[in-house]
Amino acid sequence: MNISDYDNNNGTDLIGSLRTSDFEALSIPPKRPLWIADLVFYRFNRSVKYGSNGELLITAEISQWNDVWPRLFENLGFLLIYFISIILNFILFFISLSRAKRSDHRKVQCILANLAASNILLSSGFLIYTYLIDVYYDVDSFNTLLNSNNESKFYSIWPAAKQVIHHVLIDNISLSQSFIILMLSFDRYLSLFEGYKQNIKRTLLKLIPALLPYFFACVIFDLQLLTQLFGDNVAVVLRLAAFMAPIPLSLVFTVCSIVGNFQKSSSPRRKRNDLSCSIALLIILFFQLIEKFGFFMQLLHENFNFEIVIGNPDGDQTLKTFLGYCYTVSKILFLISPLYTCILILSMVRFYQRRMIGGGQRLWKLITCKSREPLDYSTETMRSIIAEQARQRQMKAFGY
Repeated sequence: MNISDYDNNNGTDLIGSLRTSDFEALSIPPKRPLWIADLVFYRFNRSVKYGSNGELLITAEISQWNDVWPRLFENLGFLLIYFISIILNFILFFISLSRAKRSDHRKVQCILANLAASNILLSSGFLIYTYLIDVYYDVDSFNTLLNSNNESKFYSIWPAAKQVIHHVLIDNISLSQSFIILMLSFDRYLSLFEGYKQNIKRTLLKLIPALLPYFFACVIFDLQLLTQLFGDNVAVVLRLAAFMAPIPLSLVFTVCSIVGNFQKSSSPRRKRNDLSCSIALLIILFFQLIEKFGFFMQLLHENFNFEIVIGNPDGDQTLKTFLGYCYTVSKILFLISPLYTCILILSMVRFYQRRMIGGGQRLWKLITCKSREPLDYSTETMRSIIAEQARQRQMKAFGY
């Protein structure tokens, strides 16, 4: 997959749609204000291709393309990452909510299930976007896809598809992911206090907190809505504030929860569970902080022509190279964020470790056709008698 940023020197007076007859202007950079999907999924070094008869290749029959398989294999690595991420996050979601014998859930598991749901949506957006512009059509952006299908009878589908895939599944869901991580870190901080109830009843009213991150990301801080209300510059500033604020706040709450768990006296099992969750969250936040910093600097540059200068050519070039590497790392971390967050949670949090090991053992027995060990009723009866006698002795010791 060719991960490249868009060169703003191509021009800033941009338009969002063109007539199909304007072939020379089909390939255009995204329109300001720009956000993450505009940067990550714009291929500035890809040109529009034509067939021998002058017809656009992106409107030709796909079965006639001889290079579709090479493109598929070229992008297979990222496509597999997105597909595996969807599967693992489904597992995380299922484990988090699979408590059928109880009428309540732990809040932390509900938040992790919500994080898994946002990761599934985000990975789905990555998968669809990559397949459309890098494999199936091989174009530089979604705008080119819109322009080339302007006279198609199915054209009405494409603007709606861009709204859902580009703005909702990538831009807004990535922001909701940050809000969910903030909720998770705040829950870990509140768990240090004795009066905090860590369980939640399974009622429909409890779905409201779960939907709040999506409401804030898709409505309150939606870039298109903010642009209509306040204009481009104010909209980008407000969106940048919402983009950057959750991760540093989450980092503060998480560090406090880790320190508090070491100082707090609780049962060893609960302490291991809480501490493992906070440590996994701290590692996730470390990667998120790098990702946000790189995107923050690039978004400032693309939307406001913001640049940092040192004062001498060598220093400016060194700083520019460093920020370029930061931006490249940020894009890679962003694309694999649904995968590494899920892997860290499943592999480090003790509750999920036990469930994964138990599930793996049951799957292995199923594959190898091993039958369940027969139950020794005499041994189980003796254990029950011993446990009852121990309980009776404890009751007598306390005067009951």
